[in-house]
Amino acid sequence: MKLGFVAFPKPPEDYLDFAVEHGFEHMEIDLFGPQQWLGRFHSNRILSLRRQLEERGLTVSFHAPYTLNLADFVPEIRAANVRYVERLLNVACELGAKWATVHPGYGIGIPTLEWVRSKAVDGLKHSLDRLLPIAEKLQVPIALENLNPSQPKSEIVFLLDSVKEVNQLLNEYDSPALKICLDVGHAEVADGFPAFWSAVKGRCVAMHIHDNDCHIDLHLVPGNGSINWREIFAILRKDEFKGVLNVELFLDEHKAAAKKFLDSILGELQKDEE
Repeated sequence: MKLGFVAFPKPPEDYLDFAVEHGFEHMEIDLFGPQQWLGRFHSNRILSLRRQLEERGLTVSFHAPYTLNLADFVPEIRAANVRYVERLLNVACELGAKWATVHPGYGIGIPTLEWVRSKAVDGLKHSLDRLLPIAEKLQVPIALENLNPSQPKSEIVFLLDSVKEVNQLLNEYDSPALKICLDVGHAEVADGFPAFWSAVKGRCVAMHIHDNDCHIDLHLVPGNGSINWREIFAILRKDEFKGVLNVELFLDEHKAAAKKFLDSILGELQKDEE
């Protein structure tokens, strides 16, 4: 396992020395902030950033903006989102990124209407049918992220918020370009990490790491919530997970604190095995 972090809110170039200083091995570039908007990754910047990452021994991935909706009900809007991901995959290929993390999307409507979710799932599948052949050609997998369940009575229906829906989608698509980024915090407020891990461990390339009270998605520093990290990491070591654990926190001091905490848990487990 590698330990990494989601590079946000500053530009990725500003995190290079931070990554080395704190012993991170991977950086996931979040494209939500203005300085990370996809259009700002011109050829010269990509070449320079790729060189700087390689010099520091860092691997890299991208995180598409969380507002992206590959499941949008309106075909014209959904097509624009698909074109965005097409461009993202090409930039990722140029940068040498290992994958692109993408939220599956959401439906909007009265939550008691079952067709809201089913129509959104259909939209996501239309998008994947277009994008997966491109991802396969470029050899940049799309890592769909499981989302947290929306709050009761919310008119937003998040996709892949249950093990059942994740299983259904993975069973339908056997493309080597479709992977999973398992968000541990989101999993713990839904069906729980063990259940999600059983469903995705054969396709999981990375995880998002943050803590919560196991009821609400809070993005706390690991160790400051209720998630049993020792149990989770014991499972990952047992199953020989080779992917990346990306700390997903806003403040730099929280990123560093999370790295220190995770190192301590992994160190304890290693001693127990010796």
